[in-house]
Amino acid sequence: MPARLDVTKVVYGAFMVPWWNRRAFGRALGIPLALLVTLTLSWYYGGKYLPQFSNWVLCVAWAGLFSMFAVTCHRLVLLDAASVASQPVPRWSWRETRFFYWLVGTWLICWVAGIAAITLILNLAIMVIGNSITGWFDWAPLVAGIPAYYLFARLSPIFPATAIDRRVDLKWAWRLTRGNGWRLFVVVAVLPWLLSHFVGLLYRGNATAVETAMLTFVGSALFAVEIAALSLSYRELTREEGG
Repeated sequence: MPARLDVTKVVYGAFMVPWWNRRAFGRALGIPLALLVTLTLSWYYGGKYLPQFSNWVLCVAWAGLFSMFAVTCHRLVLLDAASVASQPVPRWSWRETRFFYWLVGTWLICWVAGIAAITLILNLAIMVIGNSITGWFDWAPLVAGIPAYYLFARLSPIFPATAIDRRVDLKWAWRLTRGNGWRLFVVVAVLPWLLSHFVGLLYRGNATAVETAMLTFVGSALFAVEIAALSLSYRELTREEGG
């Protein structure tokens, strides 16, 4: 069984590693970040004018850009940052394709788990208190999200492993994270929630386009911290196997 994951060390490193290597991170992630921000803002301002099916197209495009950003960020943390940054123009390869497949596949697995958890919670509520469960709908998704995010946490090492070209599967990820599920839950669920909540506090009701663009940039840039936290967790968990 892997050693106990030091969450404090991981979170500290998630902020400091990008800072220590800020030139490499800025050079390698500049274009993917700009594309993510542009697509996010375009979707935010123009999505309501587009046909319904186009939202699915934009969702796939966003996931593709995020995959490119995430792969680069994982490699900056886990490999030689200067070498990774030597290629500032991103390109799509089988590495990004495999990452994208795992991203979509894992999301679908966790989505199904979340739906099953909501169904179970509401059915149990009906059994206990009858049909008067209107208020339960407010917090049932939050409670159901816990097992879904826990499952995602247990499977999450598949992403940094794929980014550095390891051929692994979900069974490997599940074994690797045994005994560290809740610690990884803090890394992949609690930390991103806190960061997004922090950015959300900066929004105001009548924000200008410039303010919206700046906050979108900050929120997207903080993905690097969240991804770095997962990279460092992967490094710690695979230290004994040399992965």
